[in-house]
Amino acid sequence: MESLIEKILVTKILHIMKNILYTLAILLLFSCKSQNLSAQSRYTMNNLTPFIGTWEYQNGNEIFRVSIYEDNLYLKGDYWFIEVNNGVETIICESNYNIPNTNIYNGYVIFGGSLDGIKMGAQIDDNTIDCENGLDARKGVDGTFGLTIQSGCLGCPITAEWKVSIIRGMRTVGEPREFSIPTDVIMTKMN
Repeated sequence: MESLIEKILVTKILHIMKNILYTLAILLLFSCKSQNLSAQSRYTMNNLTPFIGTWEYQNGNEIFRVSIYEDNLYLKGDYWFIEVNNGVETIICESNYNIPNTNIYNGYVIFGGSLDGIKMGAQIDDNTIDCENGLDARKGVDGTFGLTIQSGCLGCPITAEWKVSIIRGMRTVGEPREFSIPTDVIMTKMN
């Protein structure tokens, strides 16, 4: 009789423990779900504002210029390769080019955001590889980049570290494996 009572008690205890575990699992599921924030609430204008504007890196008479703008609480952008001769700027290549025989432009090539106003994370499409050989010769490679604002002195230009890395994965034969854009430079905010 005693072993029968023990079995019943053990069965009851196991049933209660199982119900407690189910209840905890459901509570955990709902508490995790309630922590999900929409992009609208994660990205605020305060976090995006430090990145909005024109950024430049100059090496001799060559300028790599990036324009970043806000669109629906995301950061988007384009870039240009510019040559300077006697103060005259000539665009060598641009990411937002006009598609031949249309009134359509390629569109933005930078898409990202910032959660803290110090580091911007984004995807970038380097579509300017071999652009000097014409639109038909252009090739592209996708990557990710970070633009991390550096602390500076009062009255000094705002600078940021620009780091680009290639997206991992399989590549087709002939697909570029290197960027034409700078991959590790200090950019200066121009406006």
